[in-house]
Amino acid sequence: MRLPIFLHGRSRAAHLTRCVGTTADVAALRNRPGFTLVEVVVATVILTSALLAMAGFTIRYQQTDSTARLFSKAQELSGARLETVRSAVPYASLDTMARTENNIPGNPGYTRVTQVVRHGGGMTDTVDFRIVTVRVSTPGNRQSVAKTSTVAAF
Repeated sequence: MRLPIFLHGRSRAAHLTRCVGTTADVAALRNRPGFTLVEVVVATVILTSALLAMAGFTIRYQQTDSTARLFSKAQELSGARLETVRSAVPYASLDTMARTENNIPGNPGYTRVTQVVRHGGGMTDTVDFRIVTVRVSTPGNRQSVAKTSTVAAF
């Protein structure tokens, strides 16, 4: 039940009639289209839910992007080291390239391990080759990349 509001001795309808014009204008103001408070609250809840979902997606995207960048850089570093080892001259110097690098210039936090395993090469052996494996660990050791190549004497 609504109680009439009196403004300086007049009812609200009389006040609106005086301000707006006719009684029909007052009725039009009361019945105008718009949103109810319930509709506004429901719309706000839906919008908030959508924004929170987007925020969660953004956080997961940034984490995945960061991991992919670390992994890509590790692949690049392992490939570069493997190319350096493959191009080593003379062939006998390959054994000296086995090492662990904790401070790769321009790439802090990465660790690169180069392993060289010789197969054959003795006086009575008919084969002589080395298997070179380069393993690069990302900062925080979250992931590692390993690339292997076989290098033979020519």
